[in-house]
Amino acid sequence: MNPTRTTAPIRPAWLLLAGAVHVAALAQTATVTAPPSPLAASAPDACRLMPRADIEALFPGRPVTDKGPTLSPLSRGPQYAEGCTYVVRLPSPTSKTDVARFANLTVIRWGDSPVVGRGTARDSFASIRTTRERVAADPKLSLRIESLADVGEEAFIETSTHRVAVYARKGDLIVSASLDPYSSQTPGNAGALARQALSRWQPGIGMVAAAAPIAAQAAVAVPADTRVSQTAPADQWPDACALMTTEDVKAVFPDMTIATPVQFKGKITHESRENRIEEIPRPIGCLYNLRRTDIVDGKRVTVSHQVQMSVRNLASTPAFSQRYFEVSRKVGEPETPVAGLGDEAFIDILNRLQIRKGLLSVEVRVGGGERDAALHAVARERVNALAARVAAKLP
Repeated sequence: MNPTRTTAPIRPAWLLLAGAVHVAALAQTATVTAPPSPLAASAPDACRLMPRADIEALFPGRPVTDKGPTLSPLSRGPQYAEGCTYVVRLPSPTSKTDVARFANLTVIRWGDSPVVGRGTARDSFASIRTTRERVAADPKLSLRIESLADVGEEAFIETSTHRVAVYARKGDLIVSASLDPYSSQTPGNAGALARQALSRWQPGIGMVAAAAPIAAQAAVAVPADTRVSQTAPADQWPDACALMTTEDVKAVFPDMTIATPVQFKGKITHESRENRIEEIPRPIGCLYNLRRTDIVDGKRVTVSHQVQMSVRNLASTPAFSQRYFEVSRKVGEPETPVAGLGDEAFIDILNRLQIRKGLLSVEVRVGGGERDAALHAVARERVNALAARVAAKLP
């Protein structure tokens, strides 16, 4: 008896080929979907440590722009978001426009394995502080360093005219949270950003969710406008009609009829985020209309002049006074210096004579006769005489 033999069915060649392709496809899929290494999974992400929501909470109602992450160099192993930057538009204290201020978080170090020459994370943090304190010892830098409590395991805040930065460590993670200086809120905001960033890190695990959202500010504090006013207070400005009275004009123009002077008032505008306007209580301008009738070749000819006294500026400091007067010279017509009137004076081709004495700048003008050379020459002579009387009254 022949033994029973089972013969395997013969498969078509195309079916065998399909099976091979299927196996290859499975192998390829397994390669693509392999889980990332534990090292990459535990890396910090600066933009998750300091998300946009934190910035919006500290600067409520203000426009925030993401500048995106900065990746670490490949030389450090698996790449991760090492830095994250935002731009906040804040109200300018000195104009109606907004100013841009930067918020930045930088991962300085993570992982507690000793680094050659730097030791552990604790050693690195101590080295960072020592280095920054050495820099701050230079008085020209105006850099101040102070310890900061309740931020990670150890922290300090570095304040300068250009930046407020909080350096902080929690376990194996060292970060720096920095803000451009803006108002009194800046140091507190920088500390809050560093504190909240470290709350999203668990040593030995990596990124975790924060236990609570960052404490929001009720409003953005606008810093005070600390600029020094270039102009003296309005109540200190002199009376233009007292510096050149009707009697002064009569003394120089005894041959002419003088109408009642026209007074001009003025305002001082202090430009800031909200402009402040001061009314000057005394007139800054005084205009006299003068008239005389002559008989020329048997005909009546009317001669007229306009005499005007103007307080141009009362500066807050001598430096501002000199600067204003120099600008007025540049924008005027070609001028001729005049000696003996205040600290400096000049006259232009329109018979406008400007005088600066101390903080005060004034202008005396005699108009009329611009098309008559003889009358214009008389006006020039008389404006000099009037200016001498005004200069004698200047404080």
